[in-house]
Amino acid sequence: MTERLSRSFLALLLIFLLASIAQSQAKSPREEPIRNVFWEPDNLQQGSPMFITCELSAAATRVSATWQGKRLNFFRSEKPHLWYALAGVSMDVQPGNYDLKVSAQMRTGKWAAFTKNVAVAPANFGEGSADVPQQYVEPNDKQQQEIGHDGLLKKRAFARNIRIPIWSGNFIKPAEAQSTPSFGETRLLNEEKSDRHMGTDYPIKDGSTVRASNSGVVVLARALYYEGNCIVIDHGQRVFTLYMHLSRIDVKEGARVAKDERIGLTGATGRVTGPHLHFEVLWDGSAVDPVQLLSLTLPGLTPAEKRSAAQVR
Repeated sequence: MTERLSRSFLALLLIFLLASIAQSQAKSPREEPIRNVFWEPDNLQQGSPMFITCELSAAATRVSATWQGKRLNFFRSEKPHLWYALAGVSMDVQPGNYDLKVSAQMRTGKWAAFTKNVAVAPANFGEGSADVPQQYVEPNDKQQQEIGHDGLLKKRAFARNIRIPIWSGNFIKPAEAQSTPSFGETRLLNEEKSDRHMGTDYPIKDGSTVRASNSGVVVLARALYYEGNCIVIDHGQRVFTLYMHLSRIDVKEGARVAKDERIGLTGATGRVTGPHLHFEVLWDGSAVDPVQLLSLTLPGLTPAEKRSAAQVR
């Protein structure tokens, strides 16, 4: 009798324990490896830069994503559960909702996936007109050959793919002037030809200092037909900045430059109506708004990333 009571008590105790475990699991579900994905600025529109943060619940060895048909490679912050990527929205993409698909390889070897729906609003691009020398509206055969050669030089420069960021911290203004709200503007040249303005302009007197907006490698530094004296800096992870219409170039192709380093002087070379700096930002071939990029709060590189970036040539 006593033995039967003991068995019954043990059975009831076991049932109670199993019920408690089940209740505990119901209250505390297993946390997903990818907690959240968010970005800055909060409200994206055509032509916006996009700084993405991926928050993990455990350590990972690699994080990547696909965004509007392009691949993003994230880099790890000083906090091992936060990963970052700098990307953008093409100015030509249709407003609407798009999926950002993130994948993370955890240190356990397993893969985790997360999809976030991203809204892209229409941008209010302006219109304008400009009078330029006629050769920049109707170039002759020789000038057409020069333009074609310039295209090959730019294609080669933009084909570089440094997989790690070599920028660090916020991007800065390249000139001591106020920018004009000219990004994405459609311009009618000499009342004949329509052209899209892919950057922003800094009206400033001839011979003013131009500085690198962030650290990187100079991949183009020479005179081009439309751009005039032009510098292109590769900042890693398919991010490039362009500085056009310079009167003087002070850096050479292949050189490493630091943020805020003087790279040249403003001028009025190429297709211009007067002295100014044209500043342009490309992400993976898409022009994004430079003024919005300058307003982003971006992290500095970790010590390990700085060592890797220092090895880039």
